[in-house]
Amino acid sequence: MKNAKNKQKTRISFAILIVASLLFLTISSSIQINAAYPTKRLGQRMIYDSVNDRIIMYGGSTITGDAGKNFETWAYDYNTNEWTQLITENNPYGSNAIMAYDSESEKIISFGGYPASHDPSNQTWIYDYTSNTWTQVTPTNVPYMREYTTMVYDAESDVVIMIGGWLHFDSNPDADISWRFNDTWAYDYNTNTWENMTYTTYPLGYFFDSVAYDSESDIVIVFGGAKGDEPYLDPTGGLYHGETWSYDYNTNTWANITPAISPVPKTGTNMAYDSENDLIILFGGYTHLQTTEIDDETWAFDYNTLTWTELNPDGDLHRRWHSMAYDAESEKIVIFGGSIGDNPTNHLDDTWVFDYNFNNWTKMPYPEVEDTPLYIQPVVISISFLAILVVIRRKKK
Repeated sequence: MKNAKNKQKTRISFAILIVASLLFLTISSSIQINAAYPTKRLGQRMIYDSVNDRIIMYGGSTITGDAGKNFETWAYDYNTNEWTQLITENNPYGSNAIMAYDSESEKIISFGGYPASHDPSNQTWIYDYTSNTWTQVTPTNVPYMREYTTMVYDAESDVVIMIGGWLHFDSNPDADISWRFNDTWAYDYNTNTWENMTYTTYPLGYFFDSVAYDSESDIVIVFGGAKGDEPYLDPTGGLYHGETWSYDYNTNTWANITPAISPVPKTGTNMAYDSENDLIILFGGYTHLQTTEIDDETWAFDYNTLTWTELNPDGDLHRRWHSMAYDAESEKIVIFGGSIGDNPTNHLDDTWVFDYNFNNWTKMPYPEVEDTPLYIQPVVISISFLAILVVIRRKKK
């Protein structure tokens, strides 16, 4: 008798569990998110995948400290103004990882970045948009760990070029001092090898700089950055520079370009090459860490004439540490996020597009996030009540 009652109680509990589960699944599935976009962040990396006509963004910092390091991969389609989060099984380290798109291999190359701790890495990762997979590779002769370095793809030579960087004394396992790197590295995806390039003239250990590859002239251009061991402690920005350098991989030579007019010394900028107009576009940055010095300047660099021109376009979008890429299919430059100050509340989550031909910045509307009306499917209700009736009937017997 006691066993029978226990069985009845078990059936009732099981039925209630089934009903609760069905109702939960029904309610959950009835709320459909129609659109989404990345949260506020800075220091993320963004490149344009020319084969799939998608801008790919990875990483960044959402808040200060180790907890703010981000490991998300997103794709942006300018034609539909849609952001899509790409859920991947494995990921590189998130904050401050650098990226470049290898158009020959149709792969994204990533180097470095922060893990959960403060120490940067020297890992190399490959991303394939078609299979939506990140894969860590183990190349030979790997560069030393570093942060705030720059990287770009040289399409003519089919190699990725990495330049300079910095290692804070808190993260340096070999010495209690900060290191500034003035080396140049080339990565070949086909052989999975890093090569340390040697030269006699070079930028003197700059970091926080911006870089772009001019495919028409087959030249790498670098602008700005920091040149002091402790740039955070410099309230006047005197440790920032406004030099423009070019690097030719074929001859392995650096040249210090001295245009008559240049952007002011700054860091936290970003650059992208507009292949339609054969110009490198530079945007944003700051001269020191005061928020009033964060600018919205847009400049164009013409390597053919070695000249900088300030464009003064329409649009008010002051920021630093944003991500920036040129969409060759749409002939537009796209930026996302960044920050207008040191506090996480100053981080941004907006998307802007620059059209050189019209000389204007356009803020893209936020994708609408709408929930469908909450409803409960009649078939689930029927199944739920049927389960309850079966249990009650067995109880009466």
